[in-house]
Amino acid sequence: MSVFRSNDLMLLVERYMTPEETSKVYEAFLLAADAHDGVFRADKITPYITHPLEVAHSLALLHLDADTIAAALLHDVIEDTDYTKADITAQFGETVAELVEGVTKLHLSDELCSKEAVTKASFRKMMQAMTKDFRVVLIKLSDRLHNMKTLGNMQPHKRRRIAHETSTTYVALARRMGMNDIRRQLQWLSFQNLYSWRSEILQRALDHYITANEEKHRQIFDSVSDALLASIPTSNTSPWEKNLFRVYEQCRRKKVRFRQQCDLLEISVQVGEIAECYQALGVIHSMFRPRMGMVKDFIASPRAYGFQALQTTVTAPSGQVVSFQIQTRDMFQMAQHGLVAQWRYPDMRSMHKQEYTQAVFDDWVKQVKDFDSHAQNPDEFYADMQADMFQTEIYAYTPQGDVKELPRGATLLDFAYAVHTEVGHHCIGAKVDGQELPLRSRVPNNMATIEILTDKNAHPQVVWLNFVKTSRAYAYIRSWLRQHDLLQDSSEEGSVGQKLSVGIVIDVRDVKGMLRQITKCMDGLDVNIVDLKISGEGRVKQDTFTLQVDDTGHLQEVMRQLKHIPNVLNVSKLTK
Repeated sequence: MSVFRSNDLMLLVERYMTPEETSKVYEAFLLAADAHDGVFRADKITPYITHPLEVAHSLALLHLDADTIAAALLHDVIEDTDYTKADITAQFGETVAELVEGVTKLHLSDELCSKEAVTKASFRKMMQAMTKDFRVVLIKLSDRLHNMKTLGNMQPHKRRRIAHETSTTYVALARRMGMNDIRRQLQWLSFQNLYSWRSEILQRALDHYITANEEKHRQIFDSVSDALLASIPTSNTSPWEKNLFRVYEQCRRKKVRFRQQCDLLEISVQVGEIAECYQALGVIHSMFRPRMGMVKDFIASPRAYGFQALQTTVTAPSGQVVSFQIQTRDMFQMAQHGLVAQWRYPDMRSMHKQEYTQAVFDDWVKQVKDFDSHAQNPDEFYADMQADMFQTEIYAYTPQGDVKELPRGATLLDFAYAVHTEVGHHCIGAKVDGQELPLRSRVPNNMATIEILTDKNAHPQVVWLNFVKTSRAYAYIRSWLRQHDLLQDSSEEGSVGQKLSVGIVIDVRDVKGMLRQITKCMDGLDVNIVDLKISGEGRVKQDTFTLQVDDTGHLQEVMRQLKHIPNVLNVSKLTK
């Protein structure tokens, strides 16, 4: 089998590499085959060399260069065999050796005495290598993708551990690299291995839904396709395959039934030029009624990882909700493959888009370096990176018109640090669309314009660590406080989004719907309810809540808001 796969790889690279480059790839295969000779995969049948071959083949399909393909073939050699980095350098050069070293995991030692410690330290090492050469991450993602496809022969607990690590780290990493094709595959494979029964049920439900609605969807699709072709002859319209993992997550987040979330026809539209994207949007809106607040322009304001598209959600006359994503062909390819698209599609006309994506990536590399320099250990770095990569985006503007991307629940203090570190360090308040608000207020999800108010004599406070949401803000505040000896004990630091547990007693009239009003108020103030006890007889009840709040200031605001609810008689802090 390995002979056939090596032939497939060589035939593939010969199509776009020079004879010298092809020879380098073949030499790498020979060394890898020798190094892994007699070693088998988890099934005890498949030769191990098939794994690096599959990793290299997937990268060759994207037309990656010879050094990357050679490193993919050799990516487990230093880690698992007697070959050293010096051996690889001598035969293939420093670049290949650095790429292989970058993806080589660390081993258990006196300093790294658990698998978790090894994982976090190895991740930091890989990201440090990525800041020098991003191809390290490309190899690692392809390596992880093939491993996820071949988990079947492992014991269940090992499958779940690897799937969990993939979902919590590598899915987000692929997304941050703009490699959405790999991200979707990793997402679904993780979901299948973590929740096999749920994934099967969801897949059957989706298949049933598609069959039952096939004719209705085809009519809508054909009418849109015909209208767009009449207006833009070079347009291409295609149904968008549902991401079942995303459907499942949205059902959980929105607390809706699978059918409600599934009942959405998604269509991709590709055109040649940017102007045609807006032309296509006009055609669609002339056919269907757009839904309020559901038109998003990520061409004018690209996402943090370089994604560009027009998105709109409309309602067809039949009542069917339809979501459209409109892109140029270059935008579509960049959205699927990120920076890798420059190898796979070298004749891309939209060079400014490629340059923009490179600039976005360069900014992220700078941020990774910042996290690394401010983190005292792999645990801190790993936590900061995970918080950064798993952002669920909301957008806001500076007064100069620059767009900033933040996670849901981010505060105005987070926005200040997104503008600039020094702006964050010296901020004293903010104006949201002209209205002055405290720094702990959330950034609204309506593309607001935010002006940060500063004072040169202001500086970070320890309490800020309790309510910032972004790892960037947390890392810079923590670093400043350490430099100025204001964190005397590590227990003062907590973690991003740390909460304070506290009890309160609410005296209320026994009126129907009171509990719902109280919990709704708390939810709006970002309060976690840990426990509730109801006592008292007659017309007055005592509701004793155990809450998680950001700090004492947050608690005071919660109590003040609760006192304004009709039929609330008194709100007091529970004394021990």
